[in-house]
Amino acid sequence: MIQNKQIAFYQYVLLTLIVALTFVFVGSSDARKVFARTGFEEFPTGNPPKDWEAIGGDFEVSGDTVKTDKKALAILNGADGDGIGIPIETEDPIISVEFYVYIEGGGRCFNLKVATADGFGENNGCTYINWDAGIVRLYDGAAWQPIGDFETDTWKYVRIIADVSKSEFDFYVGDDRDDALGAKPEKGLAFRNAALGPVAKWVAFYTWGITVPGYVDDLLVYEGEEALDLAVDPNGKLTTFWGQVKRGL
Repeated sequence: MIQNKQIAFYQYVLLTLIVALTFVFVGSSDARKVFARTGFEEFPTGNPPKDWEAIGGDFEVSGDTVKTDKKALAILNGADGDGIGIPIETEDPIISVEFYVYIEGGGRCFNLKVATADGFGENNGCTYINWDAGIVRLYDGAAWQPIGDFETDTWKYVRIIADVSKSEFDFYVGDDRDDALGAKPEKGLAFRNAALGPVAKWVAFYTWGITVPGYVDDLLVYEGEEALDLAVDPNGKLTTFWGQVKRGL
């Protein structure tokens, strides 16, 4: 009887130790900040996402062109310099941005910036990517440079890793996330001028000469270069971490 109690006690101690070690080694491995993880389902349609910063433009959560579930972010139009941005507070010089994107063919669509200036309207010191009539390209401070062909009128998955310390970024594209993560990237692409600080301060969608709309779904913005191991809800739709970030958790 005593021996059985001793065995049960040791089993309890061992189980407690395993749980504690699991928390230490697994829980702490995901210490990176996640600045946005959203499929836009939590936002009402017809307006920009709540708590994002918008300057002018026709940016709205829409149910018209959607990759997963019922909503996506529509970037429909805007004057030169309009944009919508997510603020970032980080000490990590590397920021990863992932999303599904649908670009309508036949003209110039929106720009994407991972910006290091205090305001996302500043065009220097950032990635400066644009989709235009079947290609994706960057502006290197002097001229537009093609990154590669980009299929329009269909959903593609994009991953961008911006390294502010090098003023460079890598660009991945695929049919879905697994495809993009396994794709051969275009590496060492230049920022539009050198970074203005040691870290990124914004991820922004931006309009300049836009003539055709674009749509974004399942947006993910986080620290570091290693791809996050995502937990997806039963509906297959990403859920937001924006509230936790805003509260400083």
